[in-house]
Amino acid sequence: MLMHVREHLADPRLQVGQLARRHHVSVSHVYTLFERIGTTPGAYVREQRLLAAQGMLSDPRYARLSTSDIAAAVGFAEPRTFLRAFRRQYATTPGSWRRAHCPGSAPASSRKKCRRSQLATGLNASTERRRQFTGRKTIQ
Repeated sequence: MLMHVREHLADPRLQVGQLARRHHVSVSHVYTLFERIGTTPGAYVREQRLLAAQGMLSDPRYARLSTSDIAAAVGFAEPRTFLRAFRRQYATTPGSWRRAHCPGSAPASSRKKCRRSQLATGLNASTERRRQFTGRKTIQ
């Protein structure tokens, strides 16, 4: 179930009911399963989306994307919701995070690596493949 969430982060309609149907369990059982790992389904989805966004903001390949584009790419339907969630989680704005962790927001052609935070980026091969298959532009 956790893998399904990570693989479908870009879908802003990802909800508990969808998870329950996909895994042939009740909605209350989904909550019980997430409770075992100390969270709720909504909090887990939000955390994974924020980790993916944090990784994109730190990666020079995405330097030309606006924070609104990054928010949409990780499944936030509203940029304002993304901004509030990011600020609450990391005590800074997405733009400030980008400036601090990807100095100069190097152009896409640059080989310069941005500093990575100690936190996991949340970006994985399946997320990248999904972006390619869904037609989302990926700057390389």
